Amino acid sequence: MLIKDKNKLLSLYIHWPYCESKCPYCDFNSHVNETFDSKQWIKAYTNQLLEMKEQLLNHNVNFNNLNAIFFGGGTPSLMPLEIIDSILRTASNLFGFAENVEISLEANPSSYEKDKFYDLKEIGINRLSIGVQSLNDANLKLLGRLHNTEDAQVAVEHANKTFNNISVDLIYAFHGQKIIDWTNELKIFLRKNNLQHISLYQLTVEEGTKFFTNYKKGLFNIIDDDKAADFYEVSNEILNDQNFIKYEISNHAKHGFQCKHNLNYWNSQNWMGIGPGAYGRLWSSKSNNRVEYQNYKNPRTWLSKNIYKSEFEKTNFFNEATSDIDTLTMGLRLS
Repeated sequence: MLIKDKNKLLSLYIHWPYCESKCPYCDFNSHVNETFDSKQWIKAYTNQLLEMKEQLLNHNVNFNNLNAIFFGGGTPSLMPLEIIDSILRTASNLFGFAENVEISLEANPSSYEKDKFYDLKEIGINRLSIGVQSLNDANLKLLGRLHNTEDAQVAVEHANKTFNNISVDLIYAFHGQKIIDWTNELKIFLRKNNLQHISLYQLTVEEGTKFFTNYKKGLFNIIDDDKAADFYEVSNEILNDQNFIKYEISNHAKHGFQCKHNLNYWNSQNWMGIGPGAYGRLWSSKSNNRVEYQNYKNPRTWLSKNIYKSEFEKTNFFNEATSDIDTLTMGLRLS
């Protein structure tokens, strides 16, 4: 059996399911914006946080060490500030924050508002992850993004004026993309911007996406594995030359800026997941194995199940073998 530290770190993931539009490559639990009542969402998120504290107590999990909070989606920068503020205040009251707690929020260049960056910092966000996705206008259009490269540059510049910890997401290795074009774009972008973290994802076709449907119809192409490997190697070399450390398959960071929530995830620490489709995993001191909580994916269903009391769609109890395999599998992502 793997050795398990009973005093594991604890992080919190919050899922916001709404976006301005659905991207053709996205298989995340995201939905086009619809009318909602902020007060109802605050009640539901609060109920889930209260329930998670009960679960921590039930499984004797130390919750005085909340070291990371991550708002993902969807597009969390579209969340009303009052919802974000309520979640942070409730989490602080229930669990307490570590002195160096990292509070991340994902934002898109198309949805950003200059004044909102300052407001986000004021209510506690100290790390911003910007979904730039591509450094090429033609590829941004292919990806269904609502911004262009100029929008992305302006967003990164404004973020730099506000935050000391900025991450950027980029997608690359498109069919027909030339390595020389990609490397030139990446080098210029890195020279122009002061970034602490970069997530690089090769374009993949996931089941349930528009790209997958078109791929099956022969209307969409992907590059072969050998060329994808060439893209991967040269990208790693460029980032290494710029003093980025590759600490995970797709993630690179300057020294001391590895994403704390993601490290908790890949190192199989404890994390709570609240919001539509979010899930969490805890190490139970009762069995020394993992307990997994899964939330309802449909936003309206999730809201109806959590507005008066908290209800998970499913709770899974891992046995020793499953706990060990899960720990090893997640750990293999790390360098």
